[in-house]
Parts: sequence; C-alpha cells; structure tokens
Amino acid sequence: MGYGARLAYGCNIGAYFSGIVSGSLHGWLWVVSAFFGNVLGTKLRPLFGLAVERVKNTGC
Repeated sequence: MGYGARLAYGCNIGAYFSGIVSGSLHGWLWVVSAFFGNVLGTKLRPLFGLAVERVKNTGC
C-alpha cells in the first residue's frame, strides 16, 4: 500500500475523502469503482482457491 501511495502521489483513501468533501467528480467515481471492484473481487475469490468456509451455527 505504501508503494502504491507513492506511485499515485498520495493515498487513495485521502483522494476519496477529499474528493467527496469538495464535491469533485473523481471522489464519486472512486466510490463507484471501489464498490464494483469489491463485488468483482468477491466473485473471483473461488477462482483463486480463496472461497470462504461456511461454519455451521450450533445455536448456542
């Protein structure tokens, strides 16, 4: 994350917060992109053997 922040000349979360607060388009695009990136990443997890194990609820 630190290396990526250096390449981007700042932190991506900082770009999100400052973009949203200032009403800039890039902040809102960041939110949309992050949301769909997370959805896509979640769908691709089983492809890489990273499926979440389901634990049976015993109803303590």
